[in-house]
Amino acid sequence: MDGPFRKKPERAVPEAERRRIGSIVHDERGNASVRWRDAPADQERPVLEVLSDARLTVKSEESFDPYARGGVHRELRPQTQRTTRTDLRKLSEHIKMMRALQERRRGGDNDD
Repeated sequence: MDGPFRKKPERAVPEAERRRIGSIVHDERGNASVRWRDAPADQERPVLEVLSDARLTVKSEESFDPYARGGVHRELRPQTQRTTRTDLRKLSEHIKMMRALQERRRGGDNDD
């Protein structure tokens, strides 16, 4: 079909330069998702700028750190009483002894 109605071959646009418009849509359950479509070539992009304002400053001592756990530094926390560690071998021996005692009581041997 070589004629005046022949379509021009589309130029392959790299993925990084491809312009797309996203809109949020909801399915029948109410779950939100993004539906992407190609942006028209003549559509103007809105210009986003950061406006400088002298009143806006970041105070480092009061800034929020999402990775800090507990919100209070370890040095500032009050020291809690340390508990003694449990000797697991002794605990295991005690459990075995108590089970053996229960078995003897069930068997009718009450020697205590």
